[in-house]
Parts: sequence; C-alpha cells; structure tokens
Amino acid sequence: MIVEDGAATRLREHELAVNGITLHLATWGVRTTPDRAVLLVHGLTASSRYWAEFGPALAARGWYAIAPDLRGRGRSAKPAHGYGLPFHADDLLALCDDLDLPTAHLVGHSLGALIGLFLAALHPERLGRLVLVDAGGNLPADTAQAIAGSLARLGTPYPSLDAYLGAMRRSPLWSWNPFWEAYFRYDAEERAGGGVVSRVPKGAIAEENACNAAIRTEVLPDSVRAPTLIVRATTGLLGADRGLILPAEEAERLTRVIAGSRLVEIPGTNHYTVVLDGRFTQAVTSFLAAPE
Repeated sequence: MIVEDGAATRLREHELAVNGITLHLATWGVRTTPDRAVLLVHGLTASSRYWAEFGPALAARGWYAIAPDLRGRGRSAKPAHGYGLPFHADDLLALCDDLDLPTAHLVGHSLGALIGLFLAALHPERLGRLVLVDAGGNLPADTAQAIAGSLARLGTPYPSLDAYLGAMRRSPLWSWNPFWEAYFRYDAEERAGGGVVSRVPKGAIAEENACNAAIRTEVLPDSVRAPTLIVRATTGLLGADRGLILPAEEAERLTRVIAGSRLVEIPGTNHYTVVLDGRFTQAVTSFLAAPE
C-alpha cells in the first residue's frame, strides 16, 4: 500500500562513523524490520542525491531507504587513500552493523551495481535482493568516452555556483530540471579563495578506477545467488546506440549467468536518467515486494 505521508517520505540526514571515517547518509521512511531496509548505492562521481526521487517513492511504499554518500563523495569524508570496491563494501557492511541490519536489499547504479555484485559474491548472507542498474557487465570500449563529460567537472574550478550550474545545464547527458539543479547544488563546494568546485576529488576517482581495474569483476556474477533484477537503459550517452554502459548482449549474458535473475529495459532513458523514469520505480518496487 502506498502511503503519501510527508513525514514518512521526508529526507533525513545523518553522520555515521565507520572504519575510521565519517559517512554522510540520506534516509527516507521509517525503520521497522531489517527485511524492509534498502541500501541505495550511487555511481562513480555521484552522491546520495541521485536517489532524491526514488528514495521517497520507496518510503511511500513502506520501505526504509538508506543512501550513503560513498567515501570521497558528497559530504562524506575524503581520505587521501582508500578507494575501490573492497573499501566501499566494508563501509556498507559497517553501516549495516551500526544500524543493526543483518541483511538488507541493495539497489546499485553504475559503480553501485559493481559494489552490489562484490557484496553478493563475497558476503551473500548480508544481502536480500539485488538490483543492478545499468551496470554489472563487461564495459564496452567506448565507456571512457561516454562518461568523460561527467568526469570533466572534477577538479575544475568555477568562478561561481551559477557558473557551475550553467556548465552542468548545458550538458547533453541529462535533461535539465529541478532534480538536476538540486543534485549539482549538493555537489558544489565553495573554495577558500572563492568560486566552487565539485565535492568529488579527482585523485579519489583515479585511485578508484585503478583499484577496480585490478579486480576480476567479470567473475563476480558467477557467485551471485541473491534474487537479482537487472535494469538497462536503452539510449547511449554518445548517440542512440553508442556509449551504452550495459549493452543488450551484456545484459542478456548477465541474466544467463545469475541464476533466476530477470531483465527490465527502460526505453528512452540513458545511463544517468534511468532512475527518474516512472517505469523504473514500478519495476524495482514490484521486484522488492515480490514473494520469495
């Protein structure tokens, strides 16, 4: 049953000490039992605000949605080193321990999907259901080019918040609306000498990519036993059929490798806009609520 309660779906923010750092969390909903808890894990240069529409939608349906800013992102701590799948997985396990969640469901977008695969493969007892959002397969050769527009802002100084938002507004990667305005406002950090810069340190992403490249992520799906939903965006970031992060053939391969998994495609969405589509919300909430 959907309960449209402003208090129940209101964003709440928390600080949590884990593994020697502080994670910033956004939550929506009221915590009841562990089986109603859903971790929302964002992508490479994103933040908890990527889930600012989906989190309330979950809460309205009785779920407790927990969206951390991963280390090095948003308002979480930014240590000099310690980036990659094992570090994020340890942070999420510690977060769940602190919240007394022996298990939780996980919805992961992009890098968040890889973190979900890592947890499902190495710590299967800690995950309920798993949703892989437009990632999890072998990356196409044009992936670096496809996400270059999102990475370009990292480390780039902008003279003002308006200049930063203006630059983001001109990007063809997303259709500008209040969601993206709020998303990038959250990402902007004032510099001591004036102007703003993205909150995501460029060096953290460089270490992240180097660490993850050294991990055989292609073998992770073979070990996944959790009920899994694979969600694919059908429009590429470089054109209709170019810059697809999860091409159709890779999505179909994942469904064969992960026993009992199923695939949902969201036509007309790209890697970044897929979670904003009502069909995404319907598919994921139905999957989470399905009987065992």
